[in-house]
Amino acid sequence: MNWRLVDSDLSEPAYTVAADEAMALARSRDEVPNTLHFYRRSCPTVSLGYFQKVSDAVDMDFCRKNGIRIVRRVTGGSTIYTDEHHLIYGLALNVASIPSKRDDAFRTVCSAIVHALDELGIQSVFKPVNDILVNGRKISGSAQMRRWGIVLQHGTLILRNRPGMMLGALKMDVDKIHSRGREPADYVTSLEEVLGKEPDVQKVKDALVRGFESVFDIRFNKDAFSESENRDIQNLIETRYGLENWTMRRP
Repeated sequence: MNWRLVDSDLSEPAYTVAADEAMALARSRDEVPNTLHFYRRSCPTVSLGYFQKVSDAVDMDFCRKNGIRIVRRVTGGSTIYTDEHHLIYGLALNVASIPSKRDDAFRTVCSAIVHALDELGIQSVFKPVNDILVNGRKISGSAQMRRWGIVLQHGTLILRNRPGMMLGALKMDVDKIHSRGREPADYVTSLEEVLGKEPDVQKVKDALVRGFESVFDIRFNKDAFSESENRDIQNLIETRYGLENWTMRRP
């Protein structure tokens, strides 16, 4: 079975969240096959879970002073900090391609990430519900949505960690992190830290492709978004994801 691979690489923040939704909509209409989408955000960005309140999760003053954009994604979950050093994947599947239970679906998709990290020489473990840890520290997290007869999951793989930006931009539950025996700055790790060198982004993508191919027993065809998807992306940017008042409100 063949799935589609789309690689947008460095992209504007509003484009990335619009593309995830447009891809999911196209899959729900059977216009495109199951699709894996890679991207990195071209500037520092806070990504809000769909239902999160900005004032509860984000330090707006810090973000303004440091040029950090804010987007609200279509999936739920917690707020995260991303930039060009975070490789993000979006995966749009029909429901028949993935376990029906949420936790099992997370485990299946995350096992592809674990497989890729192993190929890169990094021993990692899946921590339910949706995290991947290296030496007890988070290197990848994910979020999921089930709607329109499809599953959309996306997540990050941290290439290089910038704890100062993350800690400044996000209102983190410091007590919760301390209860796990960690300092906030040590809560996450990165490929660069674990490998001791800057990772080759293309090699990381290639390893992820092989991880997904192995876990799902499929092969990818590299392609681009369709004309219909591109129209949806532009419309979603103009009516939702590119509008500050939509991003700042709580749905």
